[in-house]
Amino acid sequence: MLPLGVLVDTSDGFVDFTFPIAESKYSDDGQLELRLAGILLQRPVEFIVRIESGIPANDLDAPEPEIYAKYDGVSFSFDGEGGRNLALAISTLYQIPRSSFQMPVNLSMTAVNLSGNPANLTTEIVKFKLFHETGSTDEEEGPDYFEMYLHVDLSSGTIALNEKDTDYRFGVLNSLPPEPS
Repeated sequence: MLPLGVLVDTSDGFVDFTFPIAESKYSDDGQLELRLAGILLQRPVEFIVRIESGIPANDLDAPEPEIYAKYDGVSFSFDGEGGRNLALAISTLYQIPRSSFQMPVNLSMTAVNLSGNPANLTTEIVKFKLFHETGSTDEEEGPDYFEMYLHVDLSSGTIALNEKDTDYRFGVLNSLPPEPS
């Protein structure tokens, strides 16, 4: 079977991706691991998304909503040719050319639930806002800081990664280190 294509939508000025889920599994402690794989810019790409159990649901429609987050609630792992091809495609689509990426890379992010209940990932579309805060302080965003949206739709077999702001593109690419020279 041929790998499915990764959909890219740039119609609103952002670079938004929809990846097919190639494999999903739950660990004994409830962590969901998703292997995303497909063809992007005519190259095979692959990476792992891990969603920790226990990410609190938020009711953003409440009159005075309390916002809950889980530090290290979501992580991405890039490795090998598939991870490097994905990093190259991101730099191309962001129009920030770069040809060198060190693999493997593991990125851990704070997750805030925006809609759907994270406890019901198998039956609901669940949306998160992710914050990659490595190298940041309470006072200042570090060079690797970025925010993005993650939409999990297990019933359709897809994960969407959507840009929050084009200003975070350098943070995304800075979090993917170059190969040592």
